[in-house]
Amino acid sequence: MRGVEQIPWVYDAMCFVMETTGFKRWRDWLTGGVKGRTLEVGCGTGRNLLRYPKDAFVVALEPQLHTLARAMRRAPQVMFVRASAEALPFREGAFETVVSGLVFCSVPRPEVGLAEVKRVLKDDGQLRMIEHVRSEGWYGGVQDWLQPAWTKVAGGCHPNRRTVETVQAAGFELEEEGRRSDGTMRRFSARKSPSPPRGTLRLRSGGRGEGSPSLQWRH
Repeated sequence: MRGVEQIPWVYDAMCFVMETTGFKRWRDWLTGGVKGRTLEVGCGTGRNLLRYPKDAFVVALEPQLHTLARAMRRAPQVMFVRASAEALPFREGAFETVVSGLVFCSVPRPEVGLAEVKRVLKDDGQLRMIEHVRSEGWYGGVQDWLQPAWTKVAGGCHPNRRTVETVQAAGFELEEEGRRSDGTMRRFSARKSPSPPRGTLRLRSGGRGEGSPSLQWRH
């Protein structure tokens, strides 16, 4: 779905306004703390790509061809891949760091995308994110009311997602260092949660009366 956020010059203009009001510091935090081989999921027009440390090896992923072309012109030194966050074309544990800035509001199935991020991230790797989320105050109701129209106009963006909670449900633990909130904006880093303790695996009979056993972790 293409909307105003998929029109490169419009998106760049929106980001420029945000960056003049303080968002630039958040972008610097997002990219400045990366280590090792780094994947940026949803690089957009590439506004983060010139902010990475000089020694960072960055792979930038973006599904929209016209947006990707603008990012390639902006940062030709970066390796680019056209693909979806829901189907990352990388092996398990390929990256030490995964970066995502204002992306998972638009991923059609964020839980699938985050499962993919977890798969390609090393066990001791770090996920670094900036996202806008649903307000817990009265404005949350306004976001809910606006969401259908906004999602259509913006090209898939959901202003009322609870992305922080979705990240935790996907098997990540948030880190306190660097974590910030500003209105509906959030920035944070996260690590993979420890695997479920041994001995909690149990059998459950299959559904709909088949009677076949299945394995399930007790959380």
